[in-house]
Amino acid sequence: LWFGLVFGYYGIFIWLPTLLVKDGYSIVKSFQFVMITTIAQIPGYFSAAYLIERAGRKMVITAYLLLSAVTAYLLGQASSTAMIIVWASLMSFFNLGAWGAVYAYTPELYPTRDRATGAGAAAAFGRIGGVLAPTVVGFLLPSIGRAGVLTMNAAVLALAAVSVSF
Repeated sequence: LWFGLVFGYYGIFIWLPTLLVKDGYSIVKSFQFVMITTIAQIPGYFSAAYLIERAGRKMVITAYLLLSAVTAYLLGQASSTAMIIVWASLMSFFNLGAWGAVYAYTPELYPTRDRATGAGAAAAFGRIGGVLAPTVVGFLLPSIGRAGVLTMNAAVLALAAVSVSF
């Protein structure tokens, strides 16, 4: 879960300005898009915090990861400015919503005496994904393009969702 979530987040957000510049947007415009996208994270986080007590942690994490994966894929397919902003914002909304739920879910998987160690180990394993993702995207981007790297990140997010559901 942590590896997939962190991999998907950093694999997309570190490269998003570059992906937009490669699509012909100016660097200033690409950072404007990223700013709009980042603002969408706030209601995503709060919506998950609201839903985790009503629908359950696993359900919220699974749904938000799957929706993050779907919208990341659709972002890779988007060709108009409006669709890029819509899919990037929705992807950002659901991705940060998943983060919010994960912080509540992870410690509960461990006995009380092991919670700090277990949650810390899970987060540390996630950081491995955070280190690998930007490197993998940078390596693959010239050969598979924006659609390819976003599809790859979508697949990793979807795999994380499947792992939580089981």
